[in-house]
Amino acid sequence: MKNFKKLILILVILILPLSSAFAADPDPDLAKEREIGRRAMKQIEEQWPLTSDPATISKLEIILNRLEPFMSRRIDWEIRLVKTEALNAFCLTGGFIFFTTGIVDVLKTDSELAAVMAHEMIHADRKHSLRMAAESSKTTLGALAVMILSGGSLAPVVLAQVANVAITSAYTMELEAEADRLGLEALIKSGYPPTGMITLFEHFMAEEYRQPIHDYGIYMNHPDTPKRLAAAVKTLHDRKIPIERKYSLGLLRTDIKEGTNDITLRVDGITAVSGKKNNDTRVLINRIRSELDKYLQLELAPYDIHVERGGLYIGNHFIAGNVEGMTKPDDIRKNLLRAINSGRAKYPTSKFFK
Repeated sequence: MKNFKKLILILVILILPLSSAFAADPDPDLAKEREIGRRAMKQIEEQWPLTSDPATISKLEIILNRLEPFMSRRIDWEIRLVKTEALNAFCLTGGFIFFTTGIVDVLKTDSELAAVMAHEMIHADRKHSLRMAAESSKTTLGALAVMILSGGSLAPVVLAQVANVAITSAYTMELEAEADRLGLEALIKSGYPPTGMITLFEHFMAEEYRQPIHDYGIYMNHPDTPKRLAAAVKTLHDRKIPIERKYSLGLLRTDIKEGTNDITLRVDGITAVSGKKNNDTRVLINRIRSELDKYLQLELAPYDIHVERGGLYIGNHFIAGNVEGMTKPDDIRKNLLRAINSGRAKYPTSKFFK
């Protein structure tokens, strides 16, 4: 028994140093990437004004924390917020993520911000900017890191190249497509509405229509937004995930307002159903609201909302019947179609029926 205990003690003494070493340095390249990212970050922070808006940064960190488990590497991510109207977000090697206040203001919901976040995290997770710089310099990732961190004459040039690729999203078509594909996968796994990536690309298309002249220079092979949108749509169709834009655009939101004598259910401020104020009406309107929250979508065709035998249906889902003192099913249908058309009008570049 004593010999067995001695054997266990010897094994513990031998194994502990090895396990500690592995735990301390599971990714030996990451420390170098972090240092390269820090050096690039210093240059950026000298040129761009940062803001410490705690509410926005906290929201971005919550999104990041939901996505982080679905990255392939454990990186100590950090978020910076740049005060500018420019619509941009990028991630430096090593996990330093920058969002502009402009893009945060334009994107409507957490799911759209998560789509941007996931895409940028993949760039760092898969070492995209370093891979491009190494290929451009005809060297390996390890040699590139030595070149940058050595402080030699080429270090500032190569460091600027790594930062510029990230800031301007000047990745190759293959790397950009990989970030889109894996970013969408992370979005799905994290539980965010994946349609956020669809509406994100549609936002980009709207901006391109407003400012159609672009000089892509040497990056003319960069995939254009319609192709990226089509790839994301195909992925969701192949996975049989419905495209439901209302969640990522923050539209078709319902609310109930109680007046002195009546109760009203509204969709984006448009009255959909109303009835005399009493407990039965309250229960019924709350049930209708629950059904609309589930089934009312911007992608519905007019015939998807129909009245049969005095009842209102969305597809084959019963929504409301003909109740004395309440809005009639035919009128509810008209009100719902008005709310849908109002929402679509805000996003004319979206192809809701495709």
